[in-house]
Amino acid sequence: MMKSRLDFPKQIWVHLIRPYWTSHEKWSACGLLGGYLILMGIFIAVSVQLNYWHNDFYTALQKLDINAFFKLLGIFLGWAFLSIIVFITKNYLLQTLEVRWRSWMTRHSLETWMKNRRYYALQLQGNGSDNPDQRISDDISSFINISLSMMLGLFQQVITLISFFGILWSLSGTLRFSLGGVLISIPGYMCWGAILYAVAGTFLSFYFGRGLTKLSYEHEKREANFRYSLIRFRDNSEGIAFYQGEKREQGIFQDRFQQINQNAYAVIKQMLVMNSWGSFYGQWQALLPALLAAPRFFAKEVTFGSLMQIFSAFKQVSDSLSFIITNYVGITAWRATTVRLLEFTMSLSGELPPATLAHVRHWEDGLEVMCDHLSLPHGGRLQENIRLSVAPGDHTLISGPTGTGKSTLARAIAGLWPYGKGEIRIPAGDFLFLPQKPYLPLGSLKEVLLYPKSEASLEELCDGLDAVGLGSFKPRLGEVNDWARVLSLGEQQRVAILRALLAKPHWLVMDEATSAMDEASEAHLYGLLKQTLPETTLVSIGHRESLKTLHVQEMRLGVVAEKAAVFGVAV
Repeated sequence: MMKSRLDFPKQIWVHLIRPYWTSHEKWSACGLLGGYLILMGIFIAVSVQLNYWHNDFYTALQKLDINAFFKLLGIFLGWAFLSIIVFITKNYLLQTLEVRWRSWMTRHSLETWMKNRRYYALQLQGNGSDNPDQRISDDISSFINISLSMMLGLFQQVITLISFFGILWSLSGTLRFSLGGVLISIPGYMCWGAILYAVAGTFLSFYFGRGLTKLSYEHEKREANFRYSLIRFRDNSEGIAFYQGEKREQGIFQDRFQQINQNAYAVIKQMLVMNSWGSFYGQWQALLPALLAAPRFFAKEVTFGSLMQIFSAFKQVSDSLSFIITNYVGITAWRATTVRLLEFTMSLSGELPPATLAHVRHWEDGLEVMCDHLSLPHGGRLQENIRLSVAPGDHTLISGPTGTGKSTLARAIAGLWPYGKGEIRIPAGDFLFLPQKPYLPLGSLKEVLLYPKSEASLEELCDGLDAVGLGSFKPRLGEVNDWARVLSLGEQQRVAILRALLAKPHWLVMDEATSAMDEASEAHLYGLLKQTLPETTLVSIGHRESLKTLHVQEMRLGVVAEKAAVFGVAV
């Protein structure tokens, strides 16, 4: 997806950064960022003043000047108090910006993911990016947190470098030595020493840390896969219990966790090298200014106070130049997170393949299906020559052997399935689709019954529960529970029927929506729908013989290979 390394920064800007900074929140974001940068400048200015303070303070100690000592302590307390206030305030502004950016980006990603059912289309294509839940909940947060820390940290180090480089240059003086009878003079030699040391350290950090980005990416992916397997186990615990599949599931867990461990050991080996190098670099970074300044100090060219100021300035310059070295591990983690987030974001912004199966609304009364064929996302035909015409009031049954595409036809009518050739004409009026396994959101039973947008009084809900055979649940309407686990599949299907009664759609498409009920209950609920919703046309999908007597006409799907794909049977 990322064509080249040069293209990577552009894609980060276009897909991850620019959308927020050009959104309606751009001015508040710029205000928070501007305030942070101003306070950062003040913080660096205070650091510069404290650098000069070091010279005066240690010179006072060298001279045993007690009055100057206490005066300088008072000055230090003033600068330290200001530094603390500025530090706390700028961090508050940065954290507020981070929260606002994450809120906007999460909301924007969710809206884009759900718009026009893109989440479903990407899943059909197998191009939804693995574990989109983690990319939205975790990767967005990590990207924003690390990006702000890295970018603003780098900016702060650049300003610090500019502020202290001149100080260190002036304090360094000129190093003079003879080499082969030639007198060599190096002005600002401590600055050059810091630069050469940081350049060499950065090069070696890239060398020793090569491969960490890939390992970080794999860590995120494998952790997400392991977590997803645990979620699937929880959501399908009853089925697993019936199959007694605990050992099989445990094997899946162990396999995925073993993949995490394998990657973790690879990271440990890589980090052993990086930590060893980082420790070596840090030790010599602390010793280097003393070695460089020692000749001039022993030659009495600088005072003890100046020496301490040199140490302070050298540390500031060296830390600024060593930004990549000290943050290398964080940079690799940021790149891995950013790649994952880019993959997801670009899959949301990319164009979906054009639908070859047209799904249009028309202002005539009937539902018409005129498909040359229905196909799978990656080729392969399910059904050919599908012709269906349903007039209002003509309750229709779509039947046929298992695997002949009955549910796929329902998805095509719902506009979820774009793969095929032909046209589906949807009449004006509300459509409601009831799948075999209804979706029950978390919440109270009342919220479950009214999902997604129905309205009803308490009396209507109680009467509806009685009508569909769930009257015993009336006292539990306010109870919050995971109702998909509490209710049996048959009870869940009764809930779906009640939703239809409350929604009062013009067209009701039922895909095996009563398959978990006995035939008497099925007949009762169909009769209830027809009696309560006389203006609603039923389109059912199923293979029970008992369904034929409940409909006006039947369309039977056959096996493509038999060249008897579709035929109509009047009932």
